[in-house]
Amino acid sequence: MTDLVIMKEQEAVTTSLIVANVFGKEHKHVLRDIRELEKDVSDFGPMFSEGEESDSYGRPRKMYYMNRDGFTLLVMGYTGKEALRFKMNFIKQYNRMEEYIRRNDTIINIGSKKEE
Repeated sequence: MTDLVIMKEQEAVTTSLIVANVFGKEHKHVLRDIRELEKDVSDFGPMFSEGEESDSYGRPRKMYYMNRDGFTLLVMGYTGKEALRFKMNFIKQYNRMEEYIRRNDTIINIGSKKEE
């Protein structure tokens, strides 16, 4: 999943166009999925913002920018090889983070015990 992240106003984001390309979906379906999320997600605004990009004919077309949380929320519902790869990587990274926290918590707890 290379070239999935771009910088916009000093924030790492991706776009609905990039998601459609990487996950092999039609852009109109990605837009539909985002609009469905908008109905159910109370803090939709910080995760997604509308944008516009010219198509190959120079005509403006609607698209969305999304931060990491918006991207994760969107693609967790997707199927296919790229979606499975993303989900497996997400699980692996989550497990690594959990193990890191567990190890550091043990070190902190050992260091804070009073010696008798």
